Amino acid sequence: MALSEIIINDLVLYHTNAAISESNYHTLRQYLLERKPLLTVTNSINSLLSEHCDADQKAMRNSLVQIACEAQGKSDRHEAIRDEQEKNNDDSLKSSYKTELPILESRMSQLEMKCFHQQNICSQLRSQLNEHTINLQQVNEAIDRLHRDRQLVHYRYAYTLPSNVHYHYPDLHPPVYPTPTVVYSLQDQLILDRLLSEENRLLMERQRLTYLVDSKDTESTKEERNLTRFLKEKKRTEERYSEIKQQIDIELPNKEQQRRVREQERMGREQARTSLDPNLQQLSHKNREALQQQIATQNHELENKRNQLMDKAMETSYLVYITQLEQALQQTNGLQLSFNEHEALKRILGLMKNFIAMGEREQGIIHSLHEEQNNLRKLRKNLFDSNTQLQHYIASEPLLVQENKQLTEENSSLTLTKDAAGNHRTNALYASLFGTASGLLSAGLINTLVISPVFFAVPGAFALLTVISLTVALVYHLKKSAAEDKIDQNTQTIHENESTILNQLEQANDLSLTTIPKLNTQIGEAEKSIATIEKQLKDQQRAMNQLLSKAENITSTYASSNTFFSSEGMVAYPIPSAPEYDTEALLNYGSGNVYAQTPIY
Repeated sequence: MALSEIIINDLVLYHTNAAISESNYHTLRQYLLERKPLLTVTNSINSLLSEHCDADQKAMRNSLVQIACEAQGKSDRHEAIRDEQEKNNDDSLKSSYKTELPILESRMSQLEMKCFHQQNICSQLRSQLNEHTINLQQVNEAIDRLHRDRQLVHYRYAYTLPSNVHYHYPDLHPPVYPTPTVVYSLQDQLILDRLLSEENRLLMERQRLTYLVDSKDTESTKEERNLTRFLKEKKRTEERYSEIKQQIDIELPNKEQQRRVREQERMGREQARTSLDPNLQQLSHKNREALQQQIATQNHELENKRNQLMDKAMETSYLVYITQLEQALQQTNGLQLSFNEHEALKRILGLMKNFIAMGEREQGIIHSLHEEQNNLRKLRKNLFDSNTQLQHYIASEPLLVQENKQLTEENSSLTLTKDAAGNHRTNALYASLFGTASGLLSAGLINTLVISPVFFAVPGAFALLTVISLTVALVYHLKKSAAEDKIDQNTQTIHENESTILNQLEQANDLSLTTIPKLNTQIGEAEKSIATIEKQLKDQQRAMNQLLSKAENITSTYASSNTFFSSEGMVAYPIPSAPEYDTEALLNYGSGNVYAQTPIY
């Protein structure tokens, strides 16, 4: 039977009945008075639960091991198939790579030669382009020199205007060709013809060189693009070659090595499957650790289940014993006891049932005591917080009053400063108006009169006065605005402080007149309640001790003379070894409530 199928109450009931039927009077009496789980019952249940727990753990472990081994075998078969497919794919790739590798090597050699040849072509074209560009620059410089030489000749024959007439030339350069009215000397005419002929030759040369530069530039650009294309193709070929070499020399051998390692591990696990395998070598290291972790988790859960069942058995053992012993005593032939022993056990059983009821009442009183103690701690904390808050209000009020006094005095000073700044600003504005008007008036008079330029300093002085006055007015305006802002800020702070003082005063009155007295009253009531409950608890415990003492003093037999019979006929009666107690008084001791009682036989 698994632990999950065990009904612990039935198990406790079965072993308790067995213990009652196998015990004598003294053992049964001892069980009653000990008020704890029956050791024989709990030991038997503990042994049984341990056996079932061990069996469940063993079955669980075997099941998990079987599942893990089957899963490992299935995984190994799938892995072998995947490795075989991978090997075939790698062999195909390796064959393809070996075929492609010589082609790439040949292509790299061809591209190397093409790039070298193309670089030479581009270098030659760039050299020719530079040479033509330099020649073109030299021709342009020669043409510029010829222009300047011809202009020098034309300047000598330029038309000279009369000296008393002023004229603005629209162009500083004379025309390239002289007007028909200009007659050159023979020498200058020969120079001009030679220069013109040379210029025409250079112009043709420049046209030729310009064409060559354009054509060489176009051809160079085209060849540069070809070179770039060859270089890119060469780079792609080299990258592909490196990739294939990486695959052939490193990647494929590594994969082959990994397949061999996995194959050896599978062979080792397969060999372990065909022989005794106490250490589970047929599992991989990862799966073996996972299995061990899973087994440990399941073992822990089964141990927890066993402990829960055992705790339940320990909790209910004594109560079940009380119930089952009462039923056994009610039966006429249930126990092998004498009449006196039977009656003594009945009396002890009745007292112990009342003792249990009183114990429940004791727990209720203890719970009430804890609640009251917690309530008292909360009330004392609230009282401490309220007193602290009240002290804070009392201490902060003079500070706020003093701050308001200082702010009021500061506002009075700022008001004087504001008024003075306003007056200074007004005077400065008047001075600026005066300076502006005076400056305009003096400037008008000076412009209408022919006087010395020294007098132009007067409007300047008035303008300077205006600027200074406006600057002074601006400064005093800013000072006045700052004073007004500060006054508004102080006034707002004063209002806030007054509101805070009023609010704190109301809260302080509420704390001192209502909250704190109420808390003190509640604390006093809680302390009285705790004292009352503690007294009830002590009385209850005293009554329980007296009841237990009465039960312990009950014995099974005593010898007594019977006045109605001869000395030969002695009758045994149950009698306690201690004075008799009133059960009603014990049950109601220290309490105004009457507990449910079990009749004592």
